[in-house]
Amino acid sequence: MPFLSSTSPNTITYRRFASAGFTLIELLVVISVLLILSGITFGISRGVQNAQARAQVKAELAVIAQGLESFKACYGDYPWHDSDDTDYPTPSSGDSTNTMLLYALTGRMDMQKDINGLIIVDKISDNLDDNVVTGREKFIDVSKFSFSGTDREPNQLLDPWGNPYRYWYKWENTENNPNNDKWDIFGYHLYSTGPKGIATNVEISSQINRNGVVKDDFRDTVNESGIIFAGE
Repeated sequence: MPFLSSTSPNTITYRRFASAGFTLIELLVVISVLLILSGITFGISRGVQNAQARAQVKAELAVIAQGLESFKACYGDYPWHDSDDTDYPTPSSGDSTNTMLLYALTGRMDMQKDINGLIIVDKISDNLDDNVVTGREKFIDVSKFSFSGTDREPNQLLDPWGNPYRYWYKWENTENNPNNDKWDIFGYHLYSTGPKGIATNVEISSQINRNGVVKDDFRDTVNESGIIFAGE
């Protein structure tokens, strides 16, 4: 606004006060810069978190794999899948094979040969406090993992994204039946589906045959979907 000077009766001077605050354009520029910086920060933070999660997965898969080796040393083979799969809890986010893995490694599933030399797999109990279970060897400390179920009845080991670790190996009814395709590879499949979870598992499951042999484009699916296998 104009300011009238009274130093001289014949002279009128005008002075304009400096505008306080930002103009609309300046505000928009500041907001844009802040949004860009926050986007960069979020991207970096998300990348770091993803890298940490993948490192955790690899470490946990190594522990599970060691438990499987200890189980094999005790029983002569890795845990088979029980044909009576309805005896096991099947959470909506996984399937019975993952549950059987944890049951085997925590002494809640028995695997032995019958008089005919056939491998028989049976669930002992859901509860870790069961009298028979408490006296059996454990091959993993489930308290070191995230898991579904309860403290006394854990049913699936979970990766950092909350998805179950997946385990594929021999089925009791398949291996004991000469008319069925038997497991045709050395070892098992053990992996995390990564952040995509169920959708990714559908993709990778379609690449693994019932006998364990993988299809030609298996590795492409693994790389594209961010799947992490034990030992990688």
